[in-house]
Amino acid sequence: MNAGQHTRFASPVTLLREWAERSDQQALHEALFLGFTVDLPFLEKVAIPVARGLGARTAVIGDAAQGLYDPVDVRTAGRSYLHGLATCRGAFHPKVVLLVGEHACRLAVGSGNPTLSGWGANDELWTVVETEDDASHALLADLADWLEELPSAVDMAPWSASHLTELAALLTERHVNAPAGPEAGPRLLHNLRQSLLDQLPRGPVDDLHAYAPFIDEAGHALSALVDRLAPRRITLGLQPRWSSYDAETIKAALAATSAQIQIRLLDETRMRHGKFVEWQTGGRRHALTGSPNLTGAALCTSTSDRGNCELAVLAADTLPLLPEEGRTTPLASLVGRTIRPFTPTGRGLVLLGAKTDSEGLHVSLARSWSTPVAISTSPDGSPGSWAQIGTIPAGTSTCSFPQPEVPGAAVRASCVQPDGSTVESPVVFVYSPVHCARRHDADSGPRLRYDYTAQVLFTDERAARRFEADLLRLRELTAGTSAPRVSAATGGAASSVTLSGVDRWDAYLADCRRMIGAPLTDLAFGTLQTGLPPVPSSRWVVSAVTGGGTAEDDETYEDATEDEDPLATSVPLALHIAPEQRARCRTWVQRWVGTLVGPDGSAAASVPVRLLVANLYVQLLAAGVWNESDQSWRNGLSRLFEALVAEAGPGEADEQPPPETRRRVDAVAAVVMTLLSQDATFTGGGEHDVLAARAWQRGKDMIARADPAQVEDLMIPPEQALARVAPWSEVERLIALAQEDDPTAEVVEELSAAGWEASYEDGLWEITGSFGNPVPVVSRAADRLGRLHPNGVLVRARSRNRWAFVAWAAPHLVLLNPPARVWRTYLVRPPATPESRFGGGDLSAVPGRVGAPAPLQAGPPEALRRILAEGGLSYPELIGRLFAADT
Repeated sequence: MNAGQHTRFASPVTLLREWAERSDQQALHEALFLGFTVDLPFLEKVAIPVARGLGARTAVIGDAAQGLYDPVDVRTAGRSYLHGLATCRGAFHPKVVLLVGEHACRLAVGSGNPTLSGWGANDELWTVVETEDDASHALLADLADWLEELPSAVDMAPWSASHLTELAALLTERHVNAPAGPEAGPRLLHNLRQSLLDQLPRGPVDDLHAYAPFIDEAGHALSALVDRLAPRRITLGLQPRWSSYDAETIKAALAATSAQIQIRLLDETRMRHGKFVEWQTGGRRHALTGSPNLTGAALCTSTSDRGNCELAVLAADTLPLLPEEGRTTPLASLVGRTIRPFTPTGRGLVLLGAKTDSEGLHVSLARSWSTPVAISTSPDGSPGSWAQIGTIPAGTSTCSFPQPEVPGAAVRASCVQPDGSTVESPVVFVYSPVHCARRHDADSGPRLRYDYTAQVLFTDERAARRFEADLLRLRELTAGTSAPRVSAATGGAASSVTLSGVDRWDAYLADCRRMIGAPLTDLAFGTLQTGLPPVPSSRWVVSAVTGGGTAEDDETYEDATEDEDPLATSVPLALHIAPEQRARCRTWVQRWVGTLVGPDGSAAASVPVRLLVANLYVQLLAAGVWNESDQSWRNGLSRLFEALVAEAGPGEADEQPPPETRRRVDAVAAVVMTLLSQDATFTGGGEHDVLAARAWQRGKDMIARADPAQVEDLMIPPEQALARVAPWSEVERLIALAQEDDPTAEVVEELSAAGWEASYEDGLWEITGSFGNPVPVVSRAADRLGRLHPNGVLVRARSRNRWAFVAWAAPHLVLLNPPARVWRTYLVRPPATPESRFGGGDLSAVPGRVGAPAPLQAGPPEALRRILAEGGLSYPELIGRLFAADT
């Protein structure tokens, strides 16, 4: 490992994303996330679905008192991954990410907690190890030793301890031959039995640089560090407002040294949460990085002696870690006190975990209590949902209970203390080993051979060709299935535990991610993970693959970027497709659509694939890849809509995908229909109208069920030239139209789109608006409404003081066009229509007139008489209503 600055690594999420894009498609077997503060909802958004989708058995372990979440916001803990708690006399403080595959490993040891801050907002320090082809590394061998010893030094549930022991054995087997000694490079240091300070070399050294966001109130760590290293020069980094320190304590701690001392006040554009001690002697630089702050509990005390549990990396020949930017000031000028005290809570009532199996529910406390401890469960951790299922007897730390009638996902402990007060434990989540087991390749079912992203598909012709071949192969393998069947590991028929709705949806998504890859699944279902903040410009780096990350303050809950939420919903952006690539993109997406529907019109591709291709098509329309005169996109979009609404294939109907899938399909169909209906009507006779009308009749019921909130990712702003997009307002209006229980609603919608208002009262339709000649308008309205009322329809179109009236029952049309007060009767036979005959507005050019014009006082023509009789309207009443305004 060479020391240096590397910006490829932004946070541990980078490691997961890069694994998902591996060209060899190597499965991920194990994923482990350790931290002090843990934000489970955050991890369930950005990390755990990716890890599970890659096949990994996944575990998250944090300090028992430092969970940054409301239990009701946690969806899959215990059922998709192991969530473990650890506690000791100090703080459980290591920050580790471990990924283990068939032949590769990734390890990140640093300062960032698994939180939005720890992985996305603050400056962090990480040391990253990457091995391939079963290669060994000393840091991984060291980690194996630490994981094996950890359960004996901190309290955790037996199943959490067993999990870590298994990981230790796996790493030991792989890295038993890793090099040792000085030539091995960076080494892992921990303080389970010996303090970190006692493992550092003794001085004297030339220079000592140090920074941590927390400096203990007594200054013990600073003074002990100076005593150990005996530096000639000392530079201490501080962020004036965000570092936790006492100026007078720092002065007192350094008073005994004769070293030259200066304080470097660092900028405060971002919270600097990385921790390091670096020293230089004989022209060679060494650094200790990782989790320990400049506190006695972190550096000067072992875990067994009631200190924190810390993990650090000792490396040589590193680049300078203390930023050169910042104002340097003498120690004497340092003032202020910003101490944020931290009191370990490990001695409170701590429920380390709960596990379920065929024998019941098992719970484990950190220690026994002198009074009975009540155990309560809840389906989701929400207030008012808790029910007590039993008690742990006094003097006992573990207990088993029969499965409650209503299985609970969340568990908590409570007890009444001798003084009458009640204490409650943090909530834990029931761990099901069956659900959380690793997904073996043999169980993962058919899948695409390669991982793709939308941008790659639209810019790399070879990738597009592979994708089409992959789609065809996958179509054959998944014929008649909505997605790979949920395996026993995720709660299928072979599982002894029934999945809840939330579990089933998450298991379904995990199966889809294995089938078509995480990026394409996120596109298909609108679950695309919002990216973490970009890699900052920073010199806070340690080793071969490192970069700026972010972290939650360890001993405080302050978030340096609490006013900015990188996970907040952002406006979807259209892809940029270069002009020279557009023709190829049009060709490819039309061919992809062809893979979705079989010759008989039934669904030939699984639901996730249909949704995926729909997303890609919508993105290309938003990117403006079709010229304005090129309407060929409509045919492809029509075929795509047919695929979305196609009947389930053989066996698919029996699988019944989760309701979330149905809701997504309905909403995507609404977006596609919105695009298809632009510049077209459902009641017209043009080519575009016929396509839209056919699709509308086929999918109207689906669209009526649609929820626009399910497709916000497809409502792309029209930022590209020639963009075709479906705005929220248009989608919502289309859904409302589909929900109308009125067969004339589509005609009213068409007339409304033309700027006219349609109303109906006692047998007569009134069309009003701003137009010159009312004849084309009334003929168009009569044409549309007549299709719905074959026995006859009466329509008047009026604009200001001009109006025209039509009575239409094919093939006869009767026209009244004031100021002439005469009836004109016409014979209109197919393929002619009232609109085609009278759309020009010039009555002298209209063929098919029958007989001479008849004056009003002569009574109704025969065709009008029949229509009036059918509608129950008398002739005098009609005349009175038509000329009421004139009188």
